[in-house]
Amino acid sequence: MDQCKNILQKENLSVLDILELNKKIFGNSELDTEKFNQRHRAYNETAIKQILDYQSKNKCNNTELAKYFKLSRNTVTRWKKLFIDKK
Repeated sequence: MDQCKNILQKENLSVLDILELNKKIFGNSELDTEKFNQRHRAYNETAIKQILDYQSKNKCNNTELAKYFKLSRNTVTRWKKLFIDKK
């Protein structure tokens, strides 16, 4: 519960904070529910950049990152083209 308090005390919650809270509160869900929820997720630019930063800090490849955040490898590749190639 202390971990949830730390997140909730933040002034602004990011999309990743909400996903982490959801995982801590509800735990792992059934496979069908998980697939349904994944189809309806939306990420803003800030969340995408945080995910890509996570990849560089933890030295993950696209497959590992996709598995960790339950994304498609194609999505990760597309995000990298959009946001990393921009710089």
